[in-house]
Amino acid sequence: MYMEIFLIGILAALSPGPDFVVVMKNSLGMGRKNGMATALGIASALIVHVTYTVLGFTILLEKWPVVFNMIKLFGAVYLLWLGLQGIRSKAHLNKLHVGQLLSRSAGQSFREGFLCNVLNPKSALFFLSVFSQFIGHGTPEWMRWIYGGEIIVAVGLWFILLAILISNDYFRDIYRKYMHWFDRGLGVLLIIFAVTIGITAFSG
Repeated sequence: MYMEIFLIGILAALSPGPDFVVVMKNSLGMGRKNGMATALGIASALIVHVTYTVLGFTILLEKWPVVFNMIKLFGAVYLLWLGLQGIRSKAHLNKLHVGQLLSRSAGQSFREGFLCNVLNPKSALFFLSVFSQFIGHGTPEWMRWIYGGEIIVAVGLWFILLAILISNDYFRDIYRKYMHWFDRGLGVLLIIFAVTIGITAFSG
């Protein structure tokens, strides 16, 4: 069972979504340290999801879907804001702007990763539907936390590995050459995620 949980966590991380886009954006734009900080922010947000799942709060979210829809709307607004920041990228950036980008602290990247995941309804849906299936009335509480810890480790390790690979000088050199196109493309992806999430919130 432990291996199954770990593999499910890896598969959940591999599926494309806002977390992947944000880690890639920060790793390319600001380097390995910021990319890894973003990954750690995502892993930290998973602690929130694991906690309410283990403590049984998932039942409340299922009973009052309006709460879940509010989470969706907040997440959609945040992703929309990130996307708009990306598509506003200019073809010719002055040295001051590039310096400000590179000087962003790891804490800011951590916060961005944390908010991206904690407000991501995809993560909440995963714990509501998939992960909760492995937790029954007879499952000891300590085992529930171990299962949750496996998910956090699996997802965190994947995004840290992604940050390390993407922040390679080769990829960053390509990114600097076509920075505005990368930023705009990633911005469009985030906006698409935001619109999709917003539609499901209103239709739900």
